[in-house]
Amino acid sequence: MKVIFASTQMTKDPVCGMDVDPKSAAGSYEYDGKTYFFCSHHCLKKFESEPGKYISAEPAPSGKSLPQEKLTNQTPDSAKTYVCPMDPEVKEMKPGSCPKCGMSLEPLTPVSKATTKIQYTCPMHPEIVRDEPGSCPICGMALEPRTVTLEEENKELSEMTRRF
Repeated sequence: MKVIFASTQMTKDPVCGMDVDPKSAAGSYEYDGKTYFFCSHHCLKKFESEPGKYISAEPAPSGKSLPQEKLTNQTPDSAKTYVCPMDPEVKEMKPGSCPKCGMSLEPLTPVSKATTKIQYTCPMHPEIVRDEPGSCPICGMALEPRTVTLEEENKELSEMTRRF
């Protein structure tokens, strides 16, 4: 569906925060009666998969990603809580399987700074990698976080292996 507007008012891409001209947008998506415009098909696909994530979050300033603490739902007592990766509303006080989908519940714990390093990369130019958020020097899109972790045991894989 192509929507044509008579005004030249710029809108914000809800995923990356870039200014987008509705006439030349890479795509649009209607959600809750409002039409959102996107700078790239990548941002459109991310929004289509989880629109509530981008609508409820405060918009990122143009060219910057949201800070990591804004992207997690962790509470101080989260070390005792286990959640389902597919159904985050399922929370249990002990490990086990999700009653909805059967996946292994994962501990909701803060990410340790010692085992992870956050790097930022451009979705359109993956060769651009920075240690801090910012904008891509080639296209100006907001750099997105990419977490690099040390190799650790995958508890879900070992539990699923036992089931089969």
